Amino acid sequence: MIKRWMLFSLIGGLVISCHNSEDNFSEIKQIGYGTSFGMCVGYCTMNIQLTPEKVVYSRSGWNDQVAPISCSDNVTKASWNSLVNGIDFKEIVTLPEIIGCPDCADGGAEWVELEFSSGQRAKITFEYGNEPENLEMLINKLREQQEKAINCGEFLKKE
Repeated sequence: MIKRWMLFSLIGGLVISCHNSEDNFSEIKQIGYGTSFGMCVGYCTMNIQLTPEKVVYSRSGWNDQVAPISCSDNVTKASWNSLVNGIDFKEIVTLPEIIGCPDCADGGAEWVELEFSSGQRAKITFEYGNEPENLEMLINKLREQQEKAINCGEFLKKE
């Protein structure tokens, strides 16, 4: 009788812990994305931070030759849902933090970081233009979003 009770308790605990670990990845709080080039003059880094309500674009260089630029815009619910729908959380959290040789031979680097409502984060850095296959759809959408940052200082309100 005691052995049976211990077995049911163990199974119940495993089910609850598995359910809770999936919940940790059920809601994305923020998405970060960026590119950088080590041997560069001018704007060498570009970052975007997206939340369900807002996107912040920023560009900067490695020295004082260019002034950093930062601006923001609103994010529509449809746009946010388009980004987060189809993300396979289990796939992303199993990827290594660094894939390939980002920015080797000045080839550039890209990164994506997901922050979950649980506070957990998953950041993956990879060679520019060589995203992992299971991130391809998300990265393509983020690249489209990045294109909006090209005219950041001209069309969007300054931060």
